[in-house]
Amino acid sequence: MISHKRRLAFFIISVAVLIATAFVSYKHSFREKAELYTADTDGMSFSEPPGFYDEPFYLTIAAPSDEIYYTLDGSEPDKESMRYDSPIYVYDRSSEPNTNSMRDDVSIFFDDEKSELYRLCNVKEAVIPKYVPPKDNVSKCTTIKVAYYDKKGNRSRTVTGTYFVGQNRKDDETMIMSVVMDPGDLFDYDRGIYVMGKRGKEVWENVEKVTDDERQEMLTGRLDANYFGAGRDWEREAVCQLFKKGELTLNQKVGVRIQGGYSREFTPKSLRLYARQEYDGNKVIRTETDESLCMDKLVLYNGGEDIYTKIKDPLMSDICKDMDFVATEYKPCKLYLNGEYWGYYFLTDRYDRRYMHVRYGVDDDNVVLTKYGVLKEGTEKDLAGYEADMAFISTADMTDPANYEKAGEIVDIESFIDYFAAEIYIARWHDWPSNNYALWKTRRRDSGEYGDCRWRFILFDVNWGGMTYKDGDATRDTIALTRQESPIFDNMLNNPGFRKAFIARLESMREHEFAPERVSRMIDEYDTMMKGDIEEHFERFYGTDASRHYEEMEELKRFFNERHEYIPLMIEDNFGEAADYPGVVD
Repeated sequence: MISHKRRLAFFIISVAVLIATAFVSYKHSFREKAELYTADTDGMSFSEPPGFYDEPFYLTIAAPSDEIYYTLDGSEPDKESMRYDSPIYVYDRSSEPNTNSMRDDVSIFFDDEKSELYRLCNVKEAVIPKYVPPKDNVSKCTTIKVAYYDKKGNRSRTVTGTYFVGQNRKDDETMIMSVVMDPGDLFDYDRGIYVMGKRGKEVWENVEKVTDDERQEMLTGRLDANYFGAGRDWEREAVCQLFKKGELTLNQKVGVRIQGGYSREFTPKSLRLYARQEYDGNKVIRTETDESLCMDKLVLYNGGEDIYTKIKDPLMSDICKDMDFVATEYKPCKLYLNGEYWGYYFLTDRYDRRYMHVRYGVDDDNVVLTKYGVLKEGTEKDLAGYEADMAFISTADMTDPANYEKAGEIVDIESFIDYFAAEIYIARWHDWPSNNYALWKTRRRDSGEYGDCRWRFILFDVNWGGMTYKDGDATRDTIALTRQESPIFDNMLNNPGFRKAFIARLESMREHEFAPERVSRMIDEYDTMMKGDIEEHFERFYGTDASRHYEEMEELKRFFNERHEYIPLMIEDNFGEAADYPGVVD
């Protein structure tokens, strides 16, 4: 019989073994997880991986040197930075004063006089937001950049970590992106890509010096600023860390540029992210999510001119996802820039040869892509071919069956019809079709149905010049407007079969893809998804509640309701008895 003392000793030993096993298992699990986040870091590691924590903690840094330096503002650590000599206390910094969030040099729309000049020199109907620096402290995370020096004075690579403490964001459905970069690369007067800066100041100094007549002439073009800088010279290095439901799904160095046209004047701005081998050996941005992305470029999209609903591009892509043209996906995402909350975005792809390769399975070196007639992917010979193709479709007699057959060998007719019907349905005008159109094809025969060397259309930038109820878009005759602006569309309508198929498709869209009850349900789903986040966004940039957002979401529903009633009238006005043609072309 086992004595009481022996049973007690056996119990203590068993518990100790269990604890030791659990500890070893935990350490092994942590080591694997830590290695994921500290690859290529010259032997440096953090005691806790980037992520979300309920309580404050002390972060320990291990390195093959005791000369370790770190920063908390996004700048690169050097010997002038804080020296690491004890664990770093990581806590919720949201109660601390705002820094970059208080800047008013990131948009002309902080200034009433500049806003009015913008309205005069661009489009009088243009969106003019009224920004204010946040009156309260914004949500914050802790961003840490660490590097060490060895005995020979050589500097290690930089390791970056983003830490959220408290705030109940760990289980957010919306992804969270932390972008960490040298604040001077964003906000410096000379090199900062996010501010009006030197380029902007020079413009306004000249505007103030000239006469009224000269000023009016000057203001016929876009007002310059640092954030209009384009090309590699205006790309800056950063670290992106993307979290989904608390899990780190991307930890990569990228190049960052400002994205967009006139929307570069807005804040927050869209950001374009580039993978480059020279940054960290990666040629693509590879996220680890259920909807994994594997592109060499991604975009943090601010909504363009649709600054209040922010959903016109994502909504249109959802509506049209099964149509015969390219429409990318948009994933909601909240941005933290150098540790401060920077607004509600959508993470999306950028159309290029890599995108066509991943989505359609064609060789990326076999892609030709044009955007508003400008070559984006391909050779000068490809551009000449594009121009010749469009000239034929614009001018050839499409009542001749041979010419129409040739047109069908040049361009995918179903893509043509779907694309123009969808854009016309949502009342695109003003910046389309004379602008904001794109096409792609393969240069030579490739595998699959998309390797047939025919042009197909690409949907993008539908955030303005359509779908606006208060501007009368619901009853705008965009068939007539599109015929005036697009020679290819106007000429193709001369073919009875094309005209018949176009009318049938527009009527089909009215009853199916754009049916008011379907679209209204989609808008409500966006409202549910954005609730809470959009209130934080409006408070951050406008100092108001989100009532403007909800008002414009309701106006979006009204547009689709009234557009549904107007489509038959528009068809009849433009085609008369042709509106009675049933079916589609064989």
